[in-house]
Amino acid sequence: MAYRRKYKGRKSSYVRKRPNPDSERIPMLNLNRVSTFRYAIRDIMTAHEIDEAIASTVVASVIAKGSRISIAAAREYVIDQENAGSYPARVTDDILDLLDRYSKYR
Repeated sequence: MAYRRKYKGRKSSYVRKRPNPDSERIPMLNLNRVSTFRYAIRDIMTAHEIDEAIASTVVASVIAKGSRISIAAAREYVIDQENAGSYPARVTDDILDLLDRYSKYR
């Protein structure tokens, strides 16, 4: 008669991977809320009557930089676009506030 061993949880030879405590967590765009972020930033652009071509470029770049690099890189991009004359300072302030609200440490 063959003895069948029951599964009693994790194997004893399994090594549990733990996150590196030395890795630095940086604020990035919360990917669970990207669709609401996209809606909110588009709303800001239409409220301030920004040209559609400029608005779509800025929205795509802000989302890409915020989700892949960091919120700081997205903030720098928004400020650079204001300095280039793409939109006024009121828009920059609104977008920067929005980035702060939708950020998450990853």
